[in-house]
Amino acid sequence: MLKILIVDDEYLVRDSLKMIISKNIKNVDFIDVASNGREAIEKAISFKPDIIFMDIHMPGIDGMEAIRQIRSINKDTLFVILTAYEFFDYAKEALSLGVSEYLLKPISKNKVIETVEQLRKIVDEKRDTLMREIQLKERMNSMVPMLETQFITNKIFNIDTPYKIEFYENVFGMNLREGYVMILLYKDKKGTKKERNTKLTIEKQRFYDIFSMKLKSLCSSLIGSPMQDRIVAFIPTTNWEKGFSLKQKAKVIAEKFNEKIEHLTELNYTIGIGGNYDIDNFERSFYEAYIAASEQREQAVISFDTLPYNDNKIDNFSTHKNMIFSNYILTGNIAEAKEVFEEIYLWLISVYGDDIYRIKSKVLDLLFIIDKNLPYNIEEIYELKDSHVLTILKTNNKEELRIEFLKYLSDIALHIRNQKASNTDGIIPMVLEYVNKNYNKEISLKDVANSVNLSYNYLSKIFKDEIGKSFIDYLTELRMEKSMKLLSNGNLSIKEICQQIGYNDPNYYCKAFKKLTGKTPSEYRALVSKAGENYDK
Repeated sequence: MLKILIVDDEYLVRDSLKMIISKNIKNVDFIDVASNGREAIEKAISFKPDIIFMDIHMPGIDGMEAIRQIRSINKDTLFVILTAYEFFDYAKEALSLGVSEYLLKPISKNKVIETVEQLRKIVDEKRDTLMREIQLKERMNSMVPMLETQFITNKIFNIDTPYKIEFYENVFGMNLREGYVMILLYKDKKGTKKERNTKLTIEKQRFYDIFSMKLKSLCSSLIGSPMQDRIVAFIPTTNWEKGFSLKQKAKVIAEKFNEKIEHLTELNYTIGIGGNYDIDNFERSFYEAYIAASEQREQAVISFDTLPYNDNKIDNFSTHKNMIFSNYILTGNIAEAKEVFEEIYLWLISVYGDDIYRIKSKVLDLLFIIDKNLPYNIEEIYELKDSHVLTILKTNNKEELRIEFLKYLSDIALHIRNQKASNTDGIIPMVLEYVNKNYNKEISLKDVANSVNLSYNYLSKIFKDEIGKSFIDYLTELRMEKSMKLLSNGNLSIKEICQQIGYNDPNYYCKAFKKLTGKTPSEYRALVSKAGENYDK
């Protein structure tokens, strides 16, 4: 719909233009008129027209000055100059200032109609562009938190991110090459189990929103999704101005942040600050922040570098053994995981000696590995973990620390055995049944894993081991097989078949079909049809 303003000191011109437009142009929302420049400016402010027909020569504020004033208020308004021959040079000057068109008096009806229709296209294109920009911004706003969580999670567990660092820097609008981790760790709070599962869960989610808003108002930062006992943030420091040390500034930010949030929740927490490193050492800063936040101290903000056991030892922790431990957890082989843990623990003692705090930090790393790779989504395990973690943090005895971790592994083993026993029909048949029933929907391996109460990583591994191909390959082949039947037995269009087998994009479906069969869907349909005709003969 268009809004048009006609400005001319001659009544007959205003009335004539209004009549031509109203009778010959469809979808004009409103037409208003003004008799001088001052009135035109006032109506442009309140009316906000898409198109203004402006006479140049008027008493008081002339048309050119009115255009300048209105243009400063609304840069998107389109102007059409009304002028006589003697003002032709003046009109050319107006065009150089961005006026869209000019009409010579006496005004031609056809020219008016042609001009409005041309300008309508410009208005529509601008509106379409604006809507696309809004939609794109909405999609980006919905994607950014997901990418933020993905980036933080992958860095915590030292997993390669799906995209290069430059991609995340462009999306987040910040340099991510260097920084430190800040962790808010919830302290244990007495209460019934029901309270922990309801009231505290709701309060933690509410507090997470406050945490995000307040920290981002203080500094550039990325914030991971809320965990059961902590919130993790990464604060880039590459572009920090010089003047005082990074350590001092990090402490100041954390203390200011604590002042903003401490009166907004009843939750008990401490804030730990890890060291400032390049992004490849994110994990190191993470566990330093976790250790600092785990300290039993009165102050709310604790920096790792202020702890008495902090030193500058090079971290030579065995990555190879770590990966073996991770694999045993992933496959549910807890007995073997225990053996590897014993090897890891002996190695830690040999490297760090009596430095119990450094040893505890490495044991906590193994807890994070368990969280990531546990094959079954067992709610009881996460509840049990709280008590084990608390005991680990409190103990200063190396043997008690070892025994406590082994107890946790034993608890995990028991629950995994119970989980396996409950799946009497076997996991893979259940998985295949789910896929065969839902192949025509937008399903992912995560959806399938949730349906059988398994972790994504574990199901991905056993699916390929048992079936001999990845989940994506199996789903694609199943969909192609279903589409072949539809191509052979029906008169559905390619687009209809595409939608019936779970795809939204016909082009993607055609490419996948040709990759698997060597022919396009249309070629396959023609081949089957021809074969049928030969058979009938």
